[in-house]
Amino acid sequence: MAIRKSTRIWLVLFVASLVAVIALAPAGSSDSGCGRLIAINLAILSGLVLLYRGIVALFRQIIRKLTLRLAFSYFLIGIVPIPLLLLLLFSGAYLLAHQIVATRVHRELVAAGREASSSPATGLPSLRVDEKGQVTNSGVAWLPAGSSAAWAMTLKSPRSLIAGEEGWLAVPDPEAGNRRVLLILLTDPGKTWARRLTEATGYDVIIEVGTSHRGRGFNVDFSRDPAVERRAPPAGGEKKNAASPGSPAPDRSWLDRKWIAGVYVDRPVATLARAPGGRNVVLYIGRTSPRILGEQLFAQGAPEVGRVFWAIFTGIAFALLVVYLAALATAFVLVGTITRNVNRLTRASQAIARGEFSVRLNSRSKNQIGDLARSFDGMAASIEGLLVETAKKERLEGEIAIARTLQQKLLPPPGATLPGLSLLARFEPLAEIGGDYYDYATLPDGRNVVAIGDVSGHGLSTGLLVAMAKAGLSTLLESGLDGTPLFIKLNELIHRSTDSRNYMTLALLACDPVTREATLTNAGQLAPYRLSSGAVDSLSLPSFPLGISPRRDFPTKSFQLATGDRLVFLTDGIVEAASPSGEPFGFERLEDLLRVEVDSDPARLQGAILAAVAEHAAGRPAEDDRTLVVVKVEEVKLRVES
Repeated sequence: MAIRKSTRIWLVLFVASLVAVIALAPAGSSDSGCGRLIAINLAILSGLVLLYRGIVALFRQIIRKLTLRLAFSYFLIGIVPIPLLLLLLFSGAYLLAHQIVATRVHRELVAAGREASSSPATGLPSLRVDEKGQVTNSGVAWLPAGSSAAWAMTLKSPRSLIAGEEGWLAVPDPEAGNRRVLLILLTDPGKTWARRLTEATGYDVIIEVGTSHRGRGFNVDFSRDPAVERRAPPAGGEKKNAASPGSPAPDRSWLDRKWIAGVYVDRPVATLARAPGGRNVVLYIGRTSPRILGEQLFAQGAPEVGRVFWAIFTGIAFALLVVYLAALATAFVLVGTITRNVNRLTRASQAIARGEFSVRLNSRSKNQIGDLARSFDGMAASIEGLLVETAKKERLEGEIAIARTLQQKLLPPPGATLPGLSLLARFEPLAEIGGDYYDYATLPDGRNVVAIGDVSGHGLSTGLLVAMAKAGLSTLLESGLDGTPLFIKLNELIHRSTDSRNYMTLALLACDPVTREATLTNAGQLAPYRLSSGAVDSLSLPSFPLGISPRRDFPTKSFQLATGDRLVFLTDGIVEAASPSGEPFGFERLEDLLRVEVDSDPARLQGAILAAVAEHAAGRPAEDDRTLVVVKVEEVKLRVES
């Protein structure tokens, strides 16, 4: 994995900073100490940036592959929530237990205070106040008669009271109202009231006087009073918290250990004889074990009812656990299936990239991944078949290229001069192998022959038929045949070699260069044009093409040529060239053009015809082969032998 340029810069800065920190020792001058501090800060900054980028790069590497991405998603969704959920449940249960324990301790304290105030034999100290809130009679030294106790006028229920380092409970006399207040010492050395609360609740109860300190924001820090912590333990040994009666032996199990604590913080109704500093509070602390708390929560007169409640709770929790584990297992199976199929797809794609197109997945999955795998198999099969077809096509194209080369070699050069004739030819095949044919030669008897033909269709079969026709025509000409007998033999040869769907049109001109006597034989080919003395004549000889039926008669026409005459041979691709609107070039345009160019030389005449056809087509592709041969009759100079 390439490292980005900015990351390399930060890495160099980090290394340079570390080197500077090591080099600038603290024993140097003040300047070096300042430089070392700057280097330390740069090292910390660059190190944090590199750490962040490293984490991001690692995360990208993890999620880069689909397999790791699915595994990471499964970990986030299925695994991470488990400890968080357990922590949430534990925290919620502990907070609920804390509140239950704390509120019950305070409730039991209030109930015990009211019970003590209603009993005349308690012998609790008390104080009386007049209607102005002045103490008229007091049973405690820290609030003598004549002192102000306005707080007693508003006392409606038992409230905490702090006097010096002691915590009291002020209880209004139910008979005298708030004019008489009973006082209960909660923090007595014997822990009397703490033991009573322990017996009532079953918790280990501690009652202390403390101070709350408000920190920044909304946080409140509670700490017990240092004077209370320094207070000497009671006689008879170390101070011990009151223990609940019948509590199990310590360290038996985590269910029996008293690690659940509930703290009720009560603000006193008044604080007397105490140095200022923070807010004075009375702490009621209760500690119990999960077993005791559970027994109290599910306590019923009939134990079976509590067990039913506990069974319902346990059953729901177990069902939830089973459902969650089943969901995790299902997710694991699904993720594993997806990952396995994706890995198979990856390996198969790599095999395809190596050229192994026969690889198949053959997946039996009925889900979308299975559909994707089957689509992949179809794609691989299509590619394999396409490659086979491409190979066949390449071989065929190679064969066609060879056949085209052979065809080009079979055709004579486009320009030639024979005794008494000059020729200029133009061949424009539609396909790789054209169906048009032209040829010229000088026979053993001194006559010149010019041939032009057109085989039906296009492609390789057409090229083979052209080659066969050329070979047959050459053989028959060398055997001395010409005219109608030659065409009859050639027709039989083509008919035997092809079916009725393949045929060939052919026009053959034979001319004596000395006498200029010419014969024209035609088999369905377009009539050639003769341009002579400013006139344009069509040498028409209607007949059937070669190869349609085994026996046909083909007409032959004789005529006299003159020096300077020009003959124009062409195939139907010239006159059938269509414009963009579909209108063919036609014979009328061709004949009008020939009349305009009646005195032109062969090169100009050929160029004019081809240019007119191209202008008429206006870029529309040709639909057939186009062949044009222009022949001019030249003067023959005879040599006189001495």
